[in-house]
Amino acid sequence: MCGIFQVFSRNRPIERDRFVAALASMQHRGPDHTGIKFHDAPLPIRDGRESVHIASGHQRLSILDLDARSHQPLERAGASLVFNGEIYNYRALAAEMRAGGDHFDTTGDTEVLFHGLRQHGLDFLARANGMWAFAYFDEARRTVLASRDRYGKKPAFYYLDDDCLCISSTIQAIHLYLGRKPHIRDDQVDSFLLHGALFPAAGEDTHFIDIRQIPPGHSLTFDLDAWTAHDSTYFSIDQALTGPPPREADLPALIADAVDLRLVSDRKVGLLLSGGIDSTLILSAMCARGLQDQVHCFIGETGRSDDADYAKQCAAQLGIEATVVNLGYGGDTFTRLLKMCRHQEKPFPFLGSSMAMSEMYERVAEQDVRVVLDGTGGDEFFGGYWERYFPIALREAASTGDWTWLSEVLRYTPRAGALIFQALRDVALHNALIDFDPRATRKRLFGPARLLGLHRTKAKSSDPLASPPRDFITALALDVGPGGRLGEWIWHNDRNAMMASVENRSPLLDFRFAPYLGTSYRDKFHRQWNKYPLRKAFDAFIPLPTQWRQQKQGFRWNGKAFIRENRDAILGLIESSGYLAARYDVRRFVARAHAGNHTLLSSLTPRLLCIAGIDAELGLAS
Repeated sequence: MCGIFQVFSRNRPIERDRFVAALASMQHRGPDHTGIKFHDAPLPIRDGRESVHIASGHQRLSILDLDARSHQPLERAGASLVFNGEIYNYRALAAEMRAGGDHFDTTGDTEVLFHGLRQHGLDFLARANGMWAFAYFDEARRTVLASRDRYGKKPAFYYLDDDCLCISSTIQAIHLYLGRKPHIRDDQVDSFLLHGALFPAAGEDTHFIDIRQIPPGHSLTFDLDAWTAHDSTYFSIDQALTGPPPREADLPALIADAVDLRLVSDRKVGLLLSGGIDSTLILSAMCARGLQDQVHCFIGETGRSDDADYAKQCAAQLGIEATVVNLGYGGDTFTRLLKMCRHQEKPFPFLGSSMAMSEMYERVAEQDVRVVLDGTGGDEFFGGYWERYFPIALREAASTGDWTWLSEVLRYTPRAGALIFQALRDVALHNALIDFDPRATRKRLFGPARLLGLHRTKAKSSDPLASPPRDFITALALDVGPGGRLGEWIWHNDRNAMMASVENRSPLLDFRFAPYLGTSYRDKFHRQWNKYPLRKAFDAFIPLPTQWRQQKQGFRWNGKAFIRENRDAILGLIESSGYLAARYDVRRFVARAHAGNHTLLSSLTPRLLCIAGIDAELGLAS
């Protein structure tokens, strides 16, 4: 929704020009208003022997209460707040506060969060349903409270040394203020080049040296007098799974309420209709209650799968006019890719979903739609990835002797033989005694990775399921928790949306769905169907063609054609990267890639291109 940047500088004035430039670097996150507050009178600490200079900045994307009265930083009675995100249940919270005597000058959620923090501190977050990253400065208590939402939809980074604390929505803004080049961690680059993905870390560390993150579900309390930071956890997946098991009968009502909360907006709202279960279930829930006029549907068309056809069938059945966005991955794809490297600030795989979604959000923004709903979360909470989760379910069923379920599901499941083989392979290669990834080892020893000297590294995959656990629920919890695959997708989605100044909302990421992680593989996989509870939920709304669709295909992208068409530009960028040249024999790789397609079209080329793109856009320290 927005971008926040705050600096606390001990015994040293704020570098004002640098602060303004750093905040301006995230204008895409909030183009509607730039708010800056320099606290001209330093805050005395430690009996007046030291002082703290403070600057607060906010880039606003106006979604609720579009009036200037809701601009930030929000200041009241010696406290200030910079906030990125949405508190979806703010109206109910505000009503409770008014009943207790509170008065509000605005009609948005920022002031509600401010009042809640002022009265209850971080305990207020347990009552908030939303996505957020914020920094709340309390002058009287000499503290800064910073927090990030339960699943990490909104980014929150910080830098801390003996004299400076920076809190930011982007990594680039911190480096611009400090006047330093970003120093990426070499081991993280090795892992990305070998394994093809670099998930956000589960803890405070990031892939950049000296840059930390507030992990999902965590808060940071900074004591300005002591100049110390204390981390605390207010939400964890483990805690969410300790309560009573959820009732399947309650699921439709929960879906409806989660959707309703995310429709609240003073700007146009869109829905990304992907042709899968999750997004069309959201549409079904809206239409069943006559809310379809509150959204405009967008369908992405690549011509390489039948996803768009299913989405069109759903729209036609419901009599909805949807905008079809033709995603041709045209001649500007190379330029778009470099822009993505700048905004992602992290190595990422060049998949169809990554490349398509940045263009999709741009086209949505052209229609002046600034809020978009999607189906993120359904796969992770309800067992949607066949090749990722189903083999683990098979292993658990076999180990516990659940032959009834096994015989039934294998009789109906497509590609059952391949999935059984995968499950057996995982048992043989990933257990308490052996942790062996044959694909990574093959690439390390025999593939183009040898050209770079990567065969000498033992960098492990960042994927928590690279060595899959034996327990199905544990696997899903790892993927939803900090460091899991959900965090990787959320990172991509937030940056792709904010590149176009669009806010993304995900009803199925409502924290009230967390207990459904604790239901067994029997609940989630039934005969040939995955995500079975979500499929059955259609019956409470309006059944659609996607309800019993076998498998969504996702955006398809001919990456090899892209590499062929842009060969010279790609290899030129790789060879010119100072960071890559300092660590790897890229000249040897580029020479081999020019000589033949075996190296050029290997999986290593787009990975090197991503690192080279990040270097070109952010200026990595060599």
